[in-house]
Amino acid sequence: MIGEVYISIITVNYNGMEDTCEMIDSLKEYLKTSSYEIIIVDNASINDEAFMIQEKYPDVISLRSKTNLGFAGGNNLGISKARGKYILLLNNDT
Repeated sequence: MIGEVYISIITVNYNGMEDTCEMIDSLKEYLKTSSYEIIIVDNASINDEAFMIQEKYPDVISLRSKTNLGFAGGNNLGISKARGKYILLLNNDT
């Protein structure tokens, strides 16, 4: 997203590509503002799901951790890259 980011939506993914893609699709369908960014943290999934997500959704920020940082560590990695005024930590199966 170009310009000021109002909210950074961060989710941690671990071998949950299907849930994560459904979440991204839902956010894109129902969010009615352009002032957000979606950040996906792949927490050392077996396959490089960060790469696959980036290929499918080029406008989504997709990060890959080489080790599983756990829920808090994964969110902290996402937060470190966030540009939003506000942060929303959202589980990918919500």
